[in-house]
Amino acid sequence: MSSVIHEIRNQLAVAVANVEAFRDGVLQPTPERLGAVLQALAAATALLRDLPAADRAAAFASEPRRIDACDIIAKAVLSFESLAAGKSIDFVVHQSTVHDEACPAFFGDPVRVAQIVGNILSNAIRYTPSGGRVEVDCRRVGGSLAITVTDDGPGIRSDEIGKIFDDGFRGLAAARTEGSGLGLGLAARFVHAHGGSIAVNTMPGHGARFTVRLPGERRAVGGATPSASARG
Repeated sequence: MSSVIHEIRNQLAVAVANVEAFRDGVLQPTPERLGAVLQALAAATALLRDLPAADRAAAFASEPRRIDACDIIAKAVLSFESLAAGKSIDFVVHQSTVHDEACPAFFGDPVRVAQIVGNILSNAIRYTPSGGRVEVDCRRVGGSLAITVTDDGPGIRSDEIGKIFDDGFRGLAAARTEGSGLGLGLAARFVHAHGGSIAVNTMPGHGARFTVRLPGERRAVGGATPSASARG
């Protein structure tokens, strides 16, 4: 139950932050930004369906289908622009302006893919100090999508690296920030359900870099099997 509520709160916080930024003139409500807000609200709605199953194994079940992974990731990233602006964080995104013809052929769960990116970005922005920098890089590497999020926060202690993706784990640096310690564990769970990998590199005091790789072809996500393989 706490994991589902954590995810719903994240999506609603993103939507509220964007609407407030539009109201205050911090950001312009462009069609792209409005689309990102709608994606966050759609994710929150989808997560509400997880609540009745929150105490059973069915919670967070995937609904894989053919999706446009590049579009979903782009909207997920864009939705965090307002949260970064609220902390005067330099938010830099590197993403190809050319839509890869394979992007719409990715097979996965759109809500879970957006949650993967959202939880990592939420973590990066939370731990980056005001005036700091968060950098996002999304590109194709061979047959995979590679998403890298780099921040210049406090980093992760060497004795905490092995626990960082454990549900509920909060390191020493978390003592001064709000949070439940659930976000990165959920991100890792969804990455693995898509047959991908997630890793972190860090230098304590000099930030952290999270790298997610999602395979371009996946025959099963969360136990489901598509009728035909798809490439992303």
